[in-house]
Amino acid sequence: MSEIPEHFGEHRHYPISRFYKQRMGEKIYKVSVSISEKCPNRSNDDDSRVCIFCDEWGSAAYHLERDKSLIEQIKVNQEKIRKRYRANKFLVYFQSYTNTFDKAVTLEHRFNSALEQKDIVGLVLGTRPDCLPSRLIKVLKNLEQKTFIQVELGVQSFDDQQLRFLSRGHTAQCSVDAVKKLHEQTGVDIGIHLMFGLPGETDMQLIKTAEQINRLPINNVKLHNLHVLKNTPLEKLYRKGEFSPTELEEYSRRVILFLRHLSPEIAIQRLTAVASRWDELVAPIWTREKRRPAQLIENLMKEQNVFQGDLCLSNFS
Repeated sequence: MSEIPEHFGEHRHYPISRFYKQRMGEKIYKVSVSISEKCPNRSNDDDSRVCIFCDEWGSAAYHLERDKSLIEQIKVNQEKIRKRYRANKFLVYFQSYTNTFDKAVTLEHRFNSALEQKDIVGLVLGTRPDCLPSRLIKVLKNLEQKTFIQVELGVQSFDDQQLRFLSRGHTAQCSVDAVKKLHEQTGVDIGIHLMFGLPGETDMQLIKTAEQINRLPINNVKLHNLHVLKNTPLEKLYRKGEFSPTELEEYSRRVILFLRHLSPEIAIQRLTAVASRWDELVAPIWTREKRRPAQLIENLMKEQNVFQGDLCLSNFS
């Protein structure tokens, strides 16, 4: 068997922390902010268009602080992370909802304001594949020439049937086109979010998803298990017995299969979802745990003597 790539460090996969350190020379931490209150799926009163898994907070990590200004959120959350980890350098992570669904001039001002803050070395922007208008592309290109810019696209799946189940409102081809557009016209670092545990998911689909990512200019991937939150369309399906979330052992097996076929040069943002708002989590309960699920995946990979890319290394010689 081939040796584990050196840039993995002590891991069996390529963690984003290693990628940031290699790129910027030291450990980098994300400061999450919740500024955007907009999303094309929430821009009208039609509940059928809302993503099936999304609650009222979007993906906000610090939803209790979203009433603060952008600068206040940066400073408050930055100080928390600085004290806890003795951190020195940070990326501002525009996380909740769709952070490119606004006027370009507003977005540019917001991004530049964040970059002006002390010890901020770049931005991470969470958005959708169908929210990359041409006016924004120019903003991203200009920013990329000055600093590190990472755009995370909520792809979730490359299967159109699964995207319809999630009520995403975009197609798999839209995601592919968005990745290529960002790469060709802006040069930014590109990440995608994927959800596992979707109806109809098979081992072959996971393998094909990894292979498709390998062919695209994608720099990193964030993995989520589809979980049920209160007051979401998915909760209604769960209560009616029409959806069952994946248990940890099976989810771990699927993640490992996917990772083994994924290029070892693609960094992993996260191995599992973490429900930061426990009172809103319905199922599965293991999504409350921050460390055990990821550690289980690491341990299983060690026991099986496998690692990210060990089944696709021949394609990257």
